[in-house]
Amino acid sequence: MEFVATSMPGLAELLADELTSLGISVTETGRAHVSFSGGSADALKVCLWSRLSERVLMSLATLGLTPDIAPEKLARSQDWRALVANDAPVHIHVEHGAGVRGDNRISAKRFAQALPESLSISREPRGSCCIRARLDLNEAHLWLDLAGDPLHRRGYRLAGGRAPLRETLAAAMLWAAGWGGKQRPAALLDPFCGSGTLLIEAAQMAAGQAAGARRRHYGFQYWRGCRRQLWQQAMDEAAASAENAVPTLSLKGFDADHRAIQLAQQNAERAGVRQAIHFERRELGLLRARDFADGGLLIANPPWGERLDEQEQAGWLHYALGQVLARHAPHWQALLLGADAQVMDRSAMQLDHQWRLKNGPFNNFIRLYRPRKISPAEVVRIADDTAFDIPEAARPLVNRLRKNGKHLRRWLEREDIQCYRLYDRDLPEFNVAVDIYGDQVLVQEFKAPKSVDPDKAKQRRDLAVTGVRAALGVHREQGHLRTRERQKGSRQYQKLDTRGQYNLVREGRAHLLVNLQDYLDTGLFLDHRPVRLRIAEEAAGKRFLNLFAYTGSATVHAAVGGAKRTVTVDASKRYLEWAACNLAANGFATDQHELVREDTMRWLDTCQEQFDLVFCDPPTFSNNKSRSDFVVEEHHADLIRKIMRRLEPGGVLYFSCNFRRFQLDPSITKWYHVEDITRWSIPEDFRRNDKIHVCYAIRHVEDV
Repeated sequence: MEFVATSMPGLAELLADELTSLGISVTETGRAHVSFSGGSADALKVCLWSRLSERVLMSLATLGLTPDIAPEKLARSQDWRALVANDAPVHIHVEHGAGVRGDNRISAKRFAQALPESLSISREPRGSCCIRARLDLNEAHLWLDLAGDPLHRRGYRLAGGRAPLRETLAAAMLWAAGWGGKQRPAALLDPFCGSGTLLIEAAQMAAGQAAGARRRHYGFQYWRGCRRQLWQQAMDEAAASAENAVPTLSLKGFDADHRAIQLAQQNAERAGVRQAIHFERRELGLLRARDFADGGLLIANPPWGERLDEQEQAGWLHYALGQVLARHAPHWQALLLGADAQVMDRSAMQLDHQWRLKNGPFNNFIRLYRPRKISPAEVVRIADDTAFDIPEAARPLVNRLRKNGKHLRRWLEREDIQCYRLYDRDLPEFNVAVDIYGDQVLVQEFKAPKSVDPDKAKQRRDLAVTGVRAALGVHREQGHLRTRERQKGSRQYQKLDTRGQYNLVREGRAHLLVNLQDYLDTGLFLDHRPVRLRIAEEAAGKRFLNLFAYTGSATVHAAVGGAKRTVTVDASKRYLEWAACNLAANGFATDQHELVREDTMRWLDTCQEQFDLVFCDPPTFSNNKSRSDFVVEEHHADLIRKIMRRLEPGGVLYFSCNFRRFQLDPSITKWYHVEDITRWSIPEDFRRNDKIHVCYAIRHVEDV
């Protein structure tokens, strides 16, 4: 007899390989089906043992008919008494092929009405003889569905969490990675395990357990052409395979969602492989080298991101995935499922093989990767000689840059700092700041007063840029120029460009995105580096709150430091999206790191949650359509009191402000223990301008 095993479109070659390994005689391979010949026992074997098949169909009829008459003709083409066993009801599924108009349900109803009156019709495939038909423009097909319920329903997964992975697709991914062969690696790790499908399928596959070992209902049970003794024996053999032990392997599943881990453990228990798999709530960014064996396979279905902002986050999460493997498991392979090739390319890993498939409405890719070695980060330093001849008028600036660079060199190397301030208006005639962001240089000109001749100001600006490029030996494309002036109202957030180019820089163990073209501020306030690093040191196991959070750099440090939960509050949608990308680039999702778009003062009024560690860096002045004006001089005392109500006993608030005339309200020192840590918090590269900010550590009095 001739049978057809169906698969998800694009996976038929993998299915054909699997069927061949089962001893099945494959006769044809399409895009979404594999034809094979054999007897009833072969068809039963595919139903019970194939992990990639969606359905197993036996052809009943192929007639040259048009859709207007096909339903009735197909229904009358069979001897239904010889086909349907045990007076079972019939379940009918009719679909229209390409170009055929009409409603599938109406065609199915016409088919049912043409059947003998002695047959009863069921709406459910379970407990029924299942019939499938397809009406093409000039041909009609009729099949007996030996699976009944789709074969991906193994019986162990009662709940799948968000966007669950179909079992047959999980098995196809494993087969593509070679897990079904004898040379499978000794370790398998899924950092986004969700409800555990990939790991459960891997464990059962390694143990040699039948895909249908725990299923009790199939369409072939109601096929008169298959003897009960034959299918009962086949099902008993499949069920007996459930006792096969999982060989000694390292199977690990991690996820950010505690509920997903619980579902995964429950599913693994029902699948009989719970003891073989280690599940743990941990995020990608907290994986370490000890979590990886000497060699293995990382397999995952990372978040795809359907909206544009989610796709950007998904891209940075793929970047983090590539970095984790390159650092901790350079000899591993990675097999990933994704929907956007550009998002997947952000992993920066070496692509070895790719499969294209259709997953419901989505075009998907299965990709097999190898990590690439991480190149040491390039950080701009002062050159020994100028890169080119400079005008004599620029010589004082070059000399000062060299002096500052020499002073900072040992400190930069000792502290492993990639982003720093090299020059800050040291010379009156060069009213600029020079900041280094890895291999990029930002020159910030402070706009000259109107009393200064514009042509002279431009000449000084050009000299400054020339001097910086010559002293640092950077190309033109590595240099960026911004002009700063006093901003009023919403102009302080105004976009300056639309290129959307981001550079990734490292600070401590955190990787942060900076934009040197589009905004007046880069996304990273360099003077707060010591506070952020302290937050990373103190955050382990704590609940962290970041207020007026900007791009969430302090949140990233808390997450990297092991905070069990973070909340990031800012009124700007764009900055919160930036914060989400910062988290993703470090391997953290927003499930456990909540981003709140809200006025900080208003949010504090309604918040009921307590925190152990808080960072607050309010602006000097801010206004927004969605909130009342905030003036730090007037409102900081009320702000601090609101925060302290949310601070757990034993916790600490790090409060910072860059208003140069800031004076802490006396009531704060009266009711709370205040430690002025400003001097400590000013880093070495800002000591020439130690008025850059003030910083306090504020605690409840009873904690001191």
